[in-house]
Amino acid sequence: MSPDKVRSRKRIAAAALLLAWALALLATGPSALLPLTNYNLIAFDATDENIRSRELAAFDANFYKNAYIEHPDSNFYKYAYVFVTYHKAGHVLSHHLAKYLQKNLAFHFGHKLIRGDPVLPRKDFDGETKCTKLALRPGTVTVVDAPEFHCSTDELRRMFMSNPPPHTRPKYGVKVVHLVRNPFKMAASNYRYHSLDPAPEPFVHDPKINPCESLDAKIGHGHDDVEADLVSQKLENARVGEMVSIMTRKDFDNIVRDCRSLWRTRPGLTDGTYFDHLRALDPKEGLRMATADKFVHFALMANDLIMFERVQRQVQGRNLAHPGKKNDFDLLTTPLDDWIERPQQAMYDFLDFVFGNHMPENRKRAQAALHEKEYVAKTLHSEHVTSGGKYSDAEELEKSLQGDPVFGGPMMRMEVLLGSRLLKEKGARRVGRGVAK
Repeated sequence: MSPDKVRSRKRIAAAALLLAWALALLATGPSALLPLTNYNLIAFDATDENIRSRELAAFDANFYKNAYIEHPDSNFYKYAYVFVTYHKAGHVLSHHLAKYLQKNLAFHFGHKLIRGDPVLPRKDFDGETKCTKLALRPGTVTVVDAPEFHCSTDELRRMFMSNPPPHTRPKYGVKVVHLVRNPFKMAASNYRYHSLDPAPEPFVHDPKINPCESLDAKIGHGHDDVEADLVSQKLENARVGEMVSIMTRKDFDNIVRDCRSLWRTRPGLTDGTYFDHLRALDPKEGLRMATADKFVHFALMANDLIMFERVQRQVQGRNLAHPGKKNDFDLLTTPLDDWIERPQQAMYDFLDFVFGNHMPENRKRAQAALHEKEYVAKTLHSEHVTSGGKYSDAEELEKSLQGDPVFGGPMMRMEVLLGSRLLKEKGARRVGRGVAK
């Protein structure tokens, strides 16, 4: 049979199915209809060799849009989607995934998510609540880099779950993709990235930049909130297993003191820039300085691991107490290490989190395999993907921090905190998939 005849028959079959669906809707109402999800996505997958034409792909998109107008499976747009990340923990990846999400929803349901309001964590810092302000409207996707969430659990829950005006549609909740990273790998990647020559980011050449000042910096406008004071409050009282604290305010002071012992104290570096130090210091010393410079991001990541779990637990408790007002705080904690070492599985988990049973298994796996292929090709030509495996001394650098008297303890406890969270989510996903089956 010729390709034109195949396309013609597919169009006729699709039109007949849509007509039957419409007649059933008129006769019985939408509640009696079975979900069309899996059939739609399989039969009208634009990757199919027989339907690659733009004309038929456009027809498919309109079909999805029409078929889901009244069906509850179209509730994707009643959620706000949030990507939270940190320096060297998936900044570029977060934007890639946000665009990917928009593209897939547009294809399957007819229109994209709207980009949420830009968030500048320190500029948008609320000195009263001690949190970066958010306005997460349903049908939007927002990327936030290193947010300052030092407010109460109640306040953070309110920001995530409330539906800011204008109320164009109801809000069912939020889906949060939390991009994280093993702190030791994150530190080694940060050091190697900023010591590249030529430097990918010009700030390292600025003679006014002092890498030892970030933890003592004040945040917000018109407030005297010091970064280390704020972030240490949650970390000092966090209990994970047998640990009663992640790190104390004194631990932050020790990091600043260690950094200052290296900054412009060596021959030939008395007027040197940050970049000069990274290139001239012994790698283990340069690693300590680079880690101090970006330690805010390590601390904020640990802080958010704690706060997101508290918010999720509070939302679940409120749902049990008020079943008629149920809202969802869905959380995927996804390590950049998985995206580097196991990109296919990481992409599958992401698709499963966002789409669940609304995207068939064969498409999830095909898209995940395609992502891995593209990622491998990209790593051959990009300096931004600074995974530990690209450097022969990565393991040695990580071990030097693990045994360091200043950084070792706090970062190992962050590692335990991250591992604990990942185990909880993995167990919850297994239970969820078992129920779904």
